[in-house]
Amino acid sequence: MGKYTDLEQALSDPSLAIITDNITTQKELNRVYVKYRVLPRKLKRFSNYYSNVFLGHSVTEMYVLMKEKLDDGSDIFQDLHLPSDKYVLSEPDLYYKEDSFNSGDTNICFILGHSGSGKSMMARTLEGDDIDHIELDDLLLTKDHFTMDELKDYSDMFYSFFTGEGSKYYIGIDERDSIPKEEYEDKVFIDFVKFAMDYSKQHREKKYIIEGIWIYLYFDDPSIFEDYAVFIKGTSFLKSKIRATKRELQRDKKALQERKQMFGREVRNYLLDEDKIDLYRRFFGESPYTIFREETNEADKQSEAVINELNGIDRCFVNNDTDGIREIMKKAEENAELSNWNKLRIINECKLALLDLCIKI
Repeated sequence: MGKYTDLEQALSDPSLAIITDNITTQKELNRVYVKYRVLPRKLKRFSNYYSNVFLGHSVTEMYVLMKEKLDDGSDIFQDLHLPSDKYVLSEPDLYYKEDSFNSGDTNICFILGHSGSGKSMMARTLEGDDIDHIELDDLLLTKDHFTMDELKDYSDMFYSFFTGEGSKYYIGIDERDSIPKEEYEDKVFIDFVKFAMDYSKQHREKKYIIEGIWIYLYFDDPSIFEDYAVFIKGTSFLKSKIRATKRELQRDKKALQERKQMFGREVRNYLLDEDKIDLYRRFFGESPYTIFREETNEADKQSEAVINELNGIDRCFVNNDTDGIREIMKKAEENAELSNWNKLRIINECKLALLDLCIKI
């Protein structure tokens, strides 16, 4: 793949997917974004690199910006009358058994909250060098996004699930079209969470973070999780939706909005989600093992810094700058201000980039 000096050259490459401000319809916008979402990781890096170079934003950020432009101010929530202040006003974040998780007495933590509420940023409070951070979104269409070797690097728990009792769920979009929803989407989340609970008990040497909206969507009884650490973002439905619409800071693994649309979940279901989150909040809020904290902007600042580093990895990747990737990895390893999760995230992306360049780590 050659180096392109202008946007037109990059757009002429059929292996890339780049969203520009010349797109005039929502259908065209969705078509390009879906193409980007199913690209191999290497081509996603190239697409994001050239999108940043010529447009100043990643592909996902351009999708959000263009969606707002095409909406022309007619927000999907404009005619939605919220029945209660709870959908508008944020609450403090809830931390159940945080000390137990940090000390290692409890080695699995479930993080809940609306899409866009900042669940991944919440993980910055956790302590420990050996943590598997698993996003439940990645259970869907896993075959399209991870090879088995990549699953090994992502998470030993994830790899064990898809090579064991969850092997039937290792599918891509082609297989998905032939499987009834009740045999796939309605089961994979439940089966994996139960597997994760058992797996963590057998692997006490590591810590595990399980994050996603699917926890409260598929488990109606919060008491199922009372033996584990549970964190709940207090960010309101409205604030979360604004965040999710304006930016998808966690790149591919955090592109929940597109995946939810793919599987037919309507945005209006956020209102029902709020009631389900409230059920968990009330249950754990009364526990003596729970503390509350107000949300701060510090995590946002750190997240923006991490995104800059991830963009730097893409830039080095496109230019075959292995030394640059190693420098980013070294910088992350030595950065005492980074949370353990953000540090591991940058380091893992560096390792994946080097592997994609066929460089021995």
